Amino acid sequence: MALGLERVGEEVQKAISFKTGPLLGLQNVHIDTVIWTWVAMVILIGFALVMRRRLLLVPEARGAQNFLEMTWEFFSNIAGDLLGNKANLYMPIIFTIFCFVLVGNLFGLLPSVTIAGIECPGPYTRDINTTVALAVFSVVAFNAFGIINKGFFGWLAHFPGPLKELWHSIEGPAKYIMVPFMGVLFLLINSIEQVARLVSLSMRLFGNIMGKHIVMAVLYGLAVFSPIILRPVVDTVPLFVWLIGLIASIVQALIFPLLTLAYIAGAVAEHH
Repeated sequence: MALGLERVGEEVQKAISFKTGPLLGLQNVHIDTVIWTWVAMVILIGFALVMRRRLLLVPEARGAQNFLEMTWEFFSNIAGDLLGNKANLYMPIIFTIFCFVLVGNLFGLLPSVTIAGIECPGPYTRDINTTVALAVFSVVAFNAFGIINKGFFGWLAHFPGPLKELWHSIEGPAKYIMVPFMGVLFLLINSIEQVARLVSLSMRLFGNIMGKHIVMAVLYGLAVFSPIILRPVVDTVPLFVWLIGLIASIVQALIFPLLTLAYIAGAVAEHH
């Protein structure tokens, strides 16, 4: 019972200790987020270096290389459908985002630890600063790819919309009013879209990870405080809750890079 209450306490702490500031400045820096981020970087870089030395032409059926290749192929097939022959140019960024978000989400399934005297209760993806930083990177990346593929003025031309096509499709004097009006309207919509994508990417990941831990805390609480007569049944709840958290962590790690991939495909498309 005491162990159960301790686990509930950890999940409640993760659920209520989400970081919502500061987005700018160095005041009140979230040291635990920084620590977890650096731990993830060390793990990912170390794992990559080890795997690089152990690459096999035919990977083991249950080995890490086989898992990585399957995951890479999953993203590669989607990227191929969206980008064609250009897909491999963007795969390293997409796969890196996936690995970084996945490791951060999985940290939330570990018990709280104390590192260098600092209580570290959960994943760095519960910090809005992390999710906003990832979203900024994603938005900058797909716009940069758009500029590289179309040139600066070609990329800029998509903001006011297809003015040339509108000019030729509208007959009579009305086009002198409608085309400029539509150009301003498209400019406004496409500018808002950039901001909306930034907000959507950052808040979706932050909100879903927060929701995951709230649900886990509630389910753990129900298991601990359930009647004794139901104890044989609810004793399996912690494992079930952990599996729910694992699935949610993987799903959220997939969504962020897939959205980034879709935005890249839109940015580099011939008609955007």
